[in-house]
Amino acid sequence: MNNNWFPRFAARMFGTLAAVGMAWSGLGVETTQAQQVNSMQSANTLMHEGQAFRVVQASDPAAAGWNLDAFQTATDSSSSAFGSQIAQVGHRHHVQSCGSCGTQCGGSCGSVGYGGGMACPTCDPYRYATVEALYMRREGIDNFTLARDFALDDLDFEWAPRITVGMVPDCVNGIEIGFTGVLDWESDASVNAVDALSTLLIEDPAQPGTLGTFGFNALDEADAQRQIYESRFWSVEMNRTMMAWDVAKLLIGGRYVDFEEDLNYTTVNGANTGILRNNAANRMIGVQVGADIFNPMGRFSSSYVRARAGGFLNLAESSVLVRNENDILANGSDESSEISGLFEFGTGVRYQAGEIFAVRGGFEAWYLTGVATSEEQISSATVTPTFGRSLIADDDVFFIGLTFGAELKY
Repeated sequence: MNNNWFPRFAARMFGTLAAVGMAWSGLGVETTQAQQVNSMQSANTLMHEGQAFRVVQASDPAAAGWNLDAFQTATDSSSSAFGSQIAQVGHRHHVQSCGSCGTQCGGSCGSVGYGGGMACPTCDPYRYATVEALYMRREGIDNFTLARDFALDDLDFEWAPRITVGMVPDCVNGIEIGFTGVLDWESDASVNAVDALSTLLIEDPAQPGTLGTFGFNALDEADAQRQIYESRFWSVEMNRTMMAWDVAKLLIGGRYVDFEEDLNYTTVNGANTGILRNNAANRMIGVQVGADIFNPMGRFSSSYVRARAGGFLNLAESSVLVRNENDILANGSDESSEISGLFEFGTGVRYQAGEIFAVRGGFEAWYLTGVATSEEQISSATVTPTFGRSLIADDDVFFIGLTFGAELKY
């Protein structure tokens, strides 16, 4: 056997081990490089259900090989369409540049508009008209009388219209005109009883026997007597209005109110006749404030509160005539400037029957103070030559009733 086999065997083993070591070292280098490549790729890929999707940063559309001009055009078009949609959803009206909006829609110029520009929304002008039927009564006449044997009944409820028309050039500020009346109440009572009727009027001590026709003397009483009490009310107004969408309407403006009363007391005694006549007139002009407040109750219905308060300069006057057959016992008149007030309160329900049509109904109460009434002018029953020459204008009158109406808004 050849003794040189060992050196050859050792040389082969060394070579083999060296080759294995170099191969292992190379594998490690390749593995590290592969990990780096995979790490770089994972930053630009998205794995989903075993599939890899390449991710491109929005700030670098060129990385995906996109056409930059086409990309910019699409982006601008999308932004324009998106901005247009915002404008349509944000306000149902158009947008105008600052400088002409003023206080439209309750805003002011200088606010940031759509797209970051200076703009403000405007509103389509609209008009409205309301026609209501008032069913009202003047209170306080029940049992009033100048005759000893019968008295007046209370005044009946009477119908009259209330018409309101207005316009709103923008969402907030507007103007309206209203007319109420004419409300005309009358109470009429008469009695026929031969030689059985007497009066509550008192003769002037200096002129005895002057009221014989009225039945002042128990020995010579009247045969027939009649009392008529009439009261009239109407007004016209013009207001500046401020709208808070469909929730409230505030107003301030001027108003003229006309309230007038007549009392006629006639008597017949045989062939003789007598009469007492009074007229009390109140012409009031002043300012008022008010509000209509709406509270939703359902999809198409709401309750409302209507309130008005006014202060007026009352140009009041009164005249009294008392005649016994051909003798004039009193013929006096007086006038004065007084301060009066009118306060109105109402509540009810409003139903939106269509897009521009609504109906309403409710209850109202009015309080009129500082006025001259026929009832008060005849409070002194002694008929002297100066009877009726002193005006009394501090009476209070109360009105109550119902309202029914329709509203058109266009």
